[in-house]
This record gives sequence, structure tokens and C-alpha cells, in this order.
Amino acid sequence: MSFFHRKRKQKFLITDPYLVRFELASDFTPENNSQIKQILDDVSKVQKENHETPLSETLPFASFKTAEDFFDQLRSVAAQNAQPINFDYFAVWTYDTNEPTKIGKPSSGDGNPHELITMNREDHQFTINSEYQNMTVQLFEVIFNDPDNADFSYEDKLDYCKKLREAYLNSTQLDESQIASLPSMNEANKGNVKLSIPSLSHPEVAVKEAENNNTAPVYDPTSHTFSNASTPATTNNEQPTSAKAASQAEATVNDQGVRTFDTPTNVTNEARETTQSAEHQPKRERRTMRKSVEDEAQEQTDLARTKGHIDAPQFAVSVLDPVEPGHKGYVEYQLNQRMKTYNTILKKMGKQISSKNEKAIINVRQTFSKQVDQAIQEFDKKHEHDDDKLFANIQNDMKDKANDKIKEANDVVDLKTQKLKDQAKQSYDSQINEINHQAEKEKIDNENNIMQSFTNKAQDIFSDQLAEHDQKLQKSKDELVHKLNLKYELESREQAAQLRADGDKILQEAFRKMNDNLDNLKSQTIRENNSAKEVNISQQRVENEKQRLEAPFKDLQQAQSKIQAMQDRLSTATAERDQYKKQLTDQEALLHESSHKMEAMQERINTLTTKQANDKVSKSNNDSVELLNKLVTLQVAQAMGKPKTITAEQSEQQPDQPVEAAPANNNSNMNLMMKGFKRLTFVLIVVIVALLALGGWGFVHQQRAYSQQLTNNTKLMNAKLAKARQANQPISQKEADQKALIALHENSLSKLNKYSNEQYYNLDKAIVENNASAAQSAVQGMGNNLHMNDHYRAAQAQNLLTKAGNNSLAKKVGDAN
Repeated sequence: MSFFHRKRKQKFLITDPYLVRFELASDFTPENNSQIKQILDDVSKVQKENHETPLSETLPFASFKTAEDFFDQLRSVAAQNAQPINFDYFAVWTYDTNEPTKIGKPSSGDGNPHELITMNREDHQFTINSEYQNMTVQLFEVIFNDPDNADFSYEDKLDYCKKLREAYLNSTQLDESQIASLPSMNEANKGNVKLSIPSLSHPEVAVKEAENNNTAPVYDPTSHTFSNASTPATTNNEQPTSAKAASQAEATVNDQGVRTFDTPTNVTNEARETTQSAEHQPKRERRTMRKSVEDEAQEQTDLARTKGHIDAPQFAVSVLDPVEPGHKGYVEYQLNQRMKTYNTILKKMGKQISSKNEKAIINVRQTFSKQVDQAIQEFDKKHEHDDDKLFANIQNDMKDKANDKIKEANDVVDLKTQKLKDQAKQSYDSQINEINHQAEKEKIDNENNIMQSFTNKAQDIFSDQLAEHDQKLQKSKDELVHKLNLKYELESREQAAQLRADGDKILQEAFRKMNDNLDNLKSQTIRENNSAKEVNISQQRVENEKQRLEAPFKDLQQAQSKIQAMQDRLSTATAERDQYKKQLTDQEALLHESSHKMEAMQERINTLTTKQANDKVSKSNNDSVELLNKLVTLQVAQAMGKPKTITAEQSEQQPDQPVEAAPANNNSNMNLMMKGFKRLTFVLIVVIVALLALGGWGFVHQQRAYSQQLTNNTKLMNAKLAKARQANQPISQKEADQKALIALHENSLSKLNKYSNEQYYNLDKAIVENNASAAQSAVQGMGNNLHMNDHYRAAQAQNLLTKAGNNSLAKKVGDAN
């Protein structure tokens, strides 16, 4: 056993020495264009049926044959869309089958195969339009016209083209008259070589060559197709008429084999004339491979002899010497002689039977062959005038388009004429007549040009669609022949086989019975699987119902916890409020005490002032004043909370003042101190009141927020309590049946007992208790209505009935459910 696998090299499917490699433009790739993809699939399918390598398996490479099959269909697309098909890359590559395969790269001479000739320059880019014939025209023109090949002599280019021509002919199996002719030396030296195909440009050349070679196809200019040389091409020798007469003539076929329109006056007459002229056109021959009459007859005879032959049984005989009667071996000798006689008779009988079978089989096959020929004749007769109908449809379509185009052109001319008439309204009548004459001439020219253009376009479309129709018709005919041959071959085989032995009816019957058993087993398995699925679904429903019932109580617990948290926060706020009230009471008491101290101090100040006034001379009055000042300063400092010290400078300045000025100074100082003290007291009271107001407002705001949140939580809790109470209220009969079914699937008797009013309560209880007799009584009580609305209930009831021995009732339950 190997652990590593060698990567297999992909085999190169094309063995021709020259091949093409192409890449369509992005708008025409099969990935981006469904019409091109359909053409590629159809061409590949036909090639595969013809035992050729299909193009879809070799892209981007192709042989000349497969590429031309594809390009011929692309020409029809280009003609229908009136748009050429472009290529991003087109080149001829060379391949040597004797060398190892290693695909080279574009624009490189390395590899096998590798690039040889490219056609991607703007001046000679490869395209396909409605006038495309085959690739040899553009290919040979590139070889002679490409400036890069200027260094090569005429002989080298000619040899080059001959090699490509030989490879092209071998691949496509065409005749030399059907590919581009090579230029002479004078034509090549002139430059800008333009080539043509002899069978298309000079039909008489193809006819002369066809006389020498019966197998070479001849180009028919009337039908624009190639036909066998044995069928002469017919032409129409009518002479062309003038442009105006041609526009007024009815539908005819000119000498170039082009169908023309008549004037758009009567569509019915046009279609009739077109159909009559189409009947005189030469029929296109379809080449098919057929065996000779002698070979086919011999083949049919050999086949019938093989199918109808019967080998006669023979007795085993021996070579014995004659024996007289009464001698030993006489009996054996006589029996041996009689068996020889019987063998001869059996051989004659076998030959007669085989001959009869052979004649019967030949007669049957001849009958079938006649039926096939008759079906083919009917098929050909049915599709005899398809090309005429096709051309009539195309002619009518093109005629309508041409009429519309002519009308548009006439409208433009009329508008132009009216404009010129308005401009020349004041000029002479001769100028108006000239304008009218010019307008009529332009109309006639436009009509002739448009008619000719649409005639050519109709002929192109007709040729393309007719070729496609003939191909499809031939394909349908071949399929019909194949189907009929297959049908009659099968019937003849059945008759020949019937002469030998009968069919295998026993095996077919056994197979049918086994198939029925498999169907029954499949149905039973599906029922079991559905029952199991319903059990799982019921269990999931029970779990969802359980979660739904428990959800309100969980929300209630969360609401209660939130309420408890709010109450805790309310208690904290109440404690803070009490603390603020206590602080306010303390501040008020302190303020009251300060007021009493101020009154007492004022009295002491008055007393001291009176005493100082009485003792103006006494020196001790100075000491009293100093002592009073210290005392007042000390009291004020204590009241303000900012004790001050009396500097030495103040104590030294006091004695220097006159004794007479002391009382006056003391009074002014006392007045200033009282004013400052009153201001300080007022400011202190204002600050305290502001603080109290701010604290009260914050407390009130917080209380309101707490109260609002408490109200919201209370409403939410009440709503959830109401929902929980509603869930515990009595439920309807339908809900009771559903919950009882859930309890049955859970096998819970306690839950089932809560719904005793359920329709199947007795049966469900018996199933949960596994009581077969109770289940039988419950089912019998149901009467003829044995539908139980649940597969699990029906299956369990059926099992308990089987357990109780009531199989007939169990079968009824199974059928009802």
C-alpha cells in the first residue's frame, strides 16, 4: 500500500499538428452570454454524438474542425444581432505528438504545443461577422500582410500557408475550392493582399472540379449551400430590372438567388406570391450514409438465421460393426442404428423449424422496415414546406420593419420639405417645383436603399435560420428513424425470444411482493418516526409551558427585591433628613445663644461707657478702657470664631492719646464694632438659611424621585401579580385538553389529575398507569369515534389493547389514527 499518490498528467486531447487557441471578448464569453453558452453546448453535443472530441472539453484549444463548427454558429449570432463577435486572443499553435506535452504560454515559443501565429493586432484582429466564410481567409491574409513577416520571402510564406492549408483540409475534410486561394507573387508584392474563396466568388470553378470528383460538394448560389456534384444546381436566368421597377415587383428570386420584397400594399398577396416562388426553389439534399442493398439483405438474412436458429437434440451413437441376430451385441447394434435414423430425422426437423423461424423473422422485419419508410415519408411530407413557411414569416417580419423604416424616412423628408417650403414661400414657383422633385427623388432613393438593405438582411437571416432548421429537421428525422428501428428491433427480439422460451414471471412477481413489503415497511417506519417526533415536540411544549408559568413569579421576586432596595434607600434618606433637622435645630439654638450673649455684652458696654465718662481724669479710667477693649475684642473674636491678639503697638498708642479724647474714641470704636458684629450676624443667618433651603430642596427632590420610582415599581408588581392571578384562574376546555396532553407526554399522573374534565381523561389515566383493562373500557366507551387527536395517545392505546387481547379493537384504533 502506497502512502503517496502520483498526480496524473492530463492528456492533451488534440493530436493535430496545427490547432487554434482563442478567447472570446468578455461580452461574448459563455460565462457572460447565455446565447453563446447554449451554442457551445449544442455544438459539443453534436460533436460528441459524432464520436469527435467535443469543443467544451478542449477549450481554450480547438482543432480546425471543431473551431469552424463553433464559428459557423457564431456567424448566425452576428447576423441576427448585426454586431461582430470579437476575440481577446486568437492564435494558431503547433503541436508535436512525438514530444512530451508541456503547454506553453501565449507570446512564447517554448512548450509543446506553443504559439505560432497571432491575430491580435488592431489592423488584422480576428473577428466573426455575418460575412464570415472560414478562418483561412483572415489567416492567410495575416501571413502575407503582417509587417513582422516582411523579412520572409514569398516562397517561405507560400510554404507556410500550404502546410496550414493541408492541416486545415485534413481536419475539416473540405475541398480546396472551399478555402481561401493563395495569392500569386505579383499580388503578394503589391501588398495588402485580399483573398477570397473560389467556390463562393467563382461558382463555375467549383462545378468544373465537381465534374472530376463526384464526392466534392458544389456551391449552389441560389440556396447559398453546398450540394453533391451528382445534383446539378439550378439557377434563375431572370434579368434584373431597374430600381423603381424592382421596388414595385412582387416577391421573386433574382439571378443571385436573393429573394426580394414587393411594395407594401397587400400583405396577403405578398405572402402568397412568396410562397409560390419558394416552391420553385431547388430542394436541399441531405447526405446520409447508407449500406448497399446486397449487404443490407445479407445482414438481415444472417440476423434472422441467428435469431431463429434452433439446435436439434441428438442421440449419442457409436461406430459398431454389424452383428447377426442371436450374437452378442446385436441389441446394441440395432439400437445404435435406430438412433442414427432418429438423429437424421431430428436434424431435418430442426432445419425446417429454423427455416420457418427465419422466414417469420424476415417477414416481421420487412413489415417494420416498411413502417419505418412510411413514417419517414410522412415526416418528410410534414416538413416539406418548412423553409417556405420560414421565409414567409421572415419576409413578413422584415416587410413590417421596412414599412416602418420607410415611413420614418418619409416623415423626415416631409418635415424637411415643409421647412424648405416655409423658407421658400416668397420665392418662385419653379424653386418650389424643384424642391418637390428633389423630395420625391429622395423618397424613391430612400425606399430603394432601405428595401435593398432589408432584403439582404432578410436573406441572411433566412439562410442562417434555414440552415439551423434543416439541421434540426435532419436531427429529428434521424432520431425518429433511430426510435422506430429501436422499437421494431425490440419487438423482433421479443418475438424471436418467444420462439425459444418464456419470460421470468416468477422473479417479477417475487420482486413485486418484496417491493410491496418494502413499501409497507417504509410506511410503518415513517409512522414510528412521526410518533417519536410528536413526542419530542410535546416534551418541548411542556418545557415551554413550564417556563411560561414560572416567568411571572420570577418577575414578582425581582420586583419585591427592587421594592426592598427602594425601602432601604428611603430609610437612609429619612435618617439623613432627621440628621439635617437636628443640625438645623442646633444651628438655631446656637444663633439664639449668640443673640443673648450680644445683649449681655451690649449692657456691659453701656455700663463701662458710663463709668468712663464719670472718671475722665482718673488714670485708672485708661486701664478700664484698655480692659474693656480687650474684653470686647475677645468676645467678638469668640463670637466670630477668629480670636485676635492685641498688638503691643495698640497698647503703646493708647496712653499717648489725650485724656479728653478717650471717651469719644471709645464710643466710635464701640459703634463700629457693633455695626460689624450685626453685619456678620446677618451674613451668618443668610448663609445658614440658604444652606437649609438648599438641603431642604434636595431632600424634597430626592423624596419625589424615590416616590415616583416606588409608584412605578408598585404598578409593575401589581400588573405581574394580576397576570399571575389570571394564569391561576380556571382555564377553557381547549386549554385543559392541551395541558392534559402535555401531562400525558410527561407521563405525570399528578398533573393529569388537575384536568379531570379533559375529553380523554380516562384513557390518558389508563395509559399513564399502564392499565390495559382500564384502557380497553375507555376505548370501548368512545363508541365508533376512535379518533384520538394524537399519535402518541393512539399508539399507547393500541399497545394496551393488544396487551389486553383485543386485537380487532386495536386494529380499528390504528386505522382511525
